[in-house]
Amino acid sequence: MRLTDFDVLTFDMIGTLIDFERGLLDFMRPRLLRVKHDIDDTDILETYARSQGEVRARAPMLNFSGRLPQIWEGVAAHYGVAVDPADAAAIVRSARQWPAFPDSAAALAELKRHFRFLVVVTNGDRVSARVMANNLGSPFSEIITEEDMGVAKPDPRAFEYFIAHLERLGVKKERILHVAQSQYHDIGTARDVGLATAWIYRRHGQPGYGGTQAPPRFTAPDFLAVSLEDLVRQYQLDLGA
Repeated sequence: MRLTDFDVLTFDMIGTLIDFERGLLDFMRPRLLRVKHDIDDTDILETYARSQGEVRARAPMLNFSGRLPQIWEGVAAHYGVAVDPADAAAIVRSARQWPAFPDSAAALAELKRHFRFLVVVTNGDRVSARVMANNLGSPFSEIITEEDMGVAKPDPRAFEYFIAHLERLGVKKERILHVAQSQYHDIGTARDVGLATAWIYRRHGQPGYGGTQAPPRFTAPDFLAVSLEDLVRQYQLDLGA
């Protein structure tokens, strides 16, 4: 299997293209550290991941912007920190401006030259996803959100939704490569539904899964890259071959 075997790339956005961990820490650190001085970044991110799972289980119908304030409340409560009433709106505004990884925009622009479609498939909401896409240079043919799918990754129905959508556009499943950093949200289920996968191992050299829930099992991807720039390099090598 080679990267040149595919016509369409589907991307997770938050964590793969957008550095949500950096954005979260920029928001949470100053609010937490003024009360708790001995917590490190890994602890904050892992607490966020746990709180996200709890909010998901308690209120599955909330969209991305609805979940974030409740997740922050859970993180703050864990550390015994009071939540300011203005924090709910502030964390949503902050999330829509989470920074892109330094390589994302240029790598997407290069990949767009070679693939029929670049498609985002995200658990974000429509407004947030479109703002993030704009900050990446708007390279996508389509932006498919949790609101469109009706369910969130890693639910297999989310993958079945966008696979069926692309099939209506004449794209066969075997010509789709799903590109993502989350073993929990993306790589495992994508493999289960029969998609080829490229794992962007953004946390290489760091312990654990950070702000992403730990997967029930590790899934070996078809392609492994430590960044999107690395994936482009591998693609160019395949072209040369």
